[in-house]
Amino acid sequence: MGDEGELAGPGRAERLAAVCAHLEEIREDLRSGPGGDEGPVEDVLSVARDGGDVVAALTVLHAILQAGGDPQGLDGYTDHAGATRGLRPAGISSARAELVYLCPAGRCARYWWPQAAAPVPHCTIIGSTLRRERL
Repeated sequence: MGDEGELAGPGRAERLAAVCAHLEEIREDLRSGPGGDEGPVEDVLSVARDGGDVVAALTVLHAILQAGGDPQGLDGYTDHAGATRGLRPAGISSARAELVYLCPAGRCARYWWPQAAAPVPHCTIIGSTLRRERL
């Protein structure tokens, strides 16, 4: 299994969400890294847009970011790296349904909590706004 096992299940979805949410930052890190180009992140975007399996492209991107001096690679961009699952964030009541916005294609773990007067973000991979769900 090797690298594929590392990205199976939630790891793959979280890393794809990191690419979506931090695309410009990742591009800048790649431009300033040893390769000097955005090719690896563009490969991830291309495979994801085509509906393919992104494991190999994410593995390459992760390794290139690490080789560029970031030991956490893509994991350093995840919004909830190291968070304890199953706990509700402060202010989120279990008594009523809360709104959350999720990946429009359901392929990654990206989420966004509604904020007053802030527009709903777009998925930078497929271009659609994040989809609204109730918890």
